Amino acid sequence: MYRNEVIYDRKNIFKYRYILIAIILLIIVLISVIGIVLIKSNKNEKTIANNNNENGNNDQNQAMLIDLDNEKKEEEEREKEKKEEENATGTIYLTFDDGPSSDITPQILDVLAQKNVKATFFVVHYSEKNAELVKRESQSGHTVALHGYTHTYSEVYQSAESCLENFRKIQQQVYETIGKKPNIIRFPGGSSNTISKKYCPGVMTEVTQKALNEGFRYFDWNVDSDDAGHAKTRDDVYNNVTSKLKSGRENVVLMHDFSHNNKTLDALSDIIDYGMQNGYVFRRITDDTKMVTHSVNNWPMGTVFLPLSPMVVIWSNTQEAEEISFENW
Repeated sequence: MYRNEVIYDRKNIFKYRYILIAIILLIIVLISVIGIVLIKSNKNEKTIANNNNENGNNDQNQAMLIDLDNEKKEEEEREKEKKEEENATGTIYLTFDDGPSSDITPQILDVLAQKNVKATFFVVHYSEKNAELVKRESQSGHTVALHGYTHTYSEVYQSAESCLENFRKIQQQVYETIGKKPNIIRFPGGSSNTISKKYCPGVMTEVTQKALNEGFRYFDWNVDSDDAGHAKTRDDVYNNVTSKLKSGRENVVLMHDFSHNNKTLDALSDIIDYGMQNGYVFRRITDDTKMVTHSVNNWPMGTVFLPLSPMVVIWSNTQEAEEISFENW
């Protein structure tokens, strides 16, 4: 009886051992399977990551090649322009202030495209609809420059800071439109304006320097179409521009593309033809363009200023500025 019990217990022990061994083997198999799955999963993730990296690198390489190609084309274009300018009578920079307008700006862009001429547009605050015109200016290879968020002198020239903020605001709007932040500006009324004295004496002296310190480059003009003043007809605009062009210099032409300015639109094609026929080349203003500026006429009272330019401004403590302008410098 006792022997039988011992045999029975031994059989149970062996039975439990086999079960335990089976369980351990099953666990080992499960762990192995899970390990294999994880390894494959990691390999797949690495493969995907490597593929993504390769695709990313390919995209980066492609972008770099495009940039290099564009830089090469730009360099070739600059060399071509330099050669043209060396043999040219002079250079003409057509500039348009106070746009964009929905009626005049598109037609000016059409004329420029037909003549294969690039120009510079000094823009003011524009509507969402007219933002498409600013995009078109940029995409057509013209320079989008800044004239100010507002052109209201009493707001612009309260102080140097208000004037700079006026440029910053329009700069931000242009950036949101074309993805670039222009640094080329034109002061409302030009840097030689005297109306700003009415709101803040001496502001132009201060703001012209601060604008340069902030990285802006400002441009005035030396050929005035007078299309925002006394010019009333297409012939007035044409004659004002063509009679003031001078050889051997950068001729920065002031015109406007505000609404209903048909006289400038009507004169533009013939102005371009005149320039080409007389050996001038047309360019847009860029960061490489030499600044063309006026003498500042808003110095604080008591300042004696004798600028080295054809414009002489003499100040005294009791007198208004006496301005002596030489012939169409």
